[in-house]
Amino acid sequence: MDGAAQRTSELALEAPSTSSAGTFALIGAALRMQLHMTRHNVEDLMPVLTVPLLTVASMAVFVHAGRPELAGSALVATLLMTLGQMGLFVGSEVVARDRNLETLPLSVVARGKYLVVLATRIFALSSLGVLGFLEGWLIVRFCFGLHVTLYWPVPFAATVLATTLATTGTCLVTAAFTSLLKNPRTLQHALNGPLYLLGGVLVPVAYLPGWAQPLARVDYFYWAAELLRASLRPERPHDVALGLTCIAALGVTSGLVGAWLLGRAFDHLRREGTLGLT
Repeated sequence: MDGAAQRTSELALEAPSTSSAGTFALIGAALRMQLHMTRHNVEDLMPVLTVPLLTVASMAVFVHAGRPELAGSALVATLLMTLGQMGLFVGSEVVARDRNLETLPLSVVARGKYLVVLATRIFALSSLGVLGFLEGWLIVRFCFGLHVTLYWPVPFAATVLATTLATTGTCLVTAAFTSLLKNPRTLQHALNGPLYLLGGVLVPVAYLPGWAQPLARVDYFYWAAELLRASLRPERPHDVALGLTCIAALGVTSGLVGAWLLGRAFDHLRREGTLGLT
């Protein structure tokens, strides 16, 4: 068993449930563990390295169509897709990896603490998706010679943080299902695409069929894309508080549902006697 994973599991068992210091120590240990594991597993960073390359394709289309002013939309799409891939794809495999490391059985003993560890690790992975925005910006700047101005950095930063938290909550739902599957790749590939499309990450929701447009508002990517694109325009963004509230509400709702589903999944694995098997 990895030493960092072992120490985090021990903290999950030792930290008093009512101690704020114990909870913060557990969060810190989980962050260190995930950064340690990611540093030694380059595969975790593949979305950061590959998804921003999609900026080249989208920018080529915009430039060929004579719409270079849409470079900001390409960057927003790159950022949201990288955040989503790091969370919903890489982060959703955390539980499966814990089964491989034989640390998951301890979650039956300290289930509440394991949820803190899991959410912290997923948040850490999702946060790395911000690097995709920097890579996309470099592509737009040096490959296409275009400059994208961030006019409203505070709404932009708040939206990125809220989106990362919402991705963490949503990933708890997918983690519950991947913990039961031997091959979660099909679920992961089937989930991400529709979320990006419905949320208008690259193509505005106005171009979707009429029946699909109201559904977009239950996708946190929709609110995130609207706010991020507005932050790259000189006009003052409208309804920032509304957008952030919707992102947070959808993230909290997903997180609560995910926590319940994880509990049911662990109970199933425990009854089947396969909690520690891969």
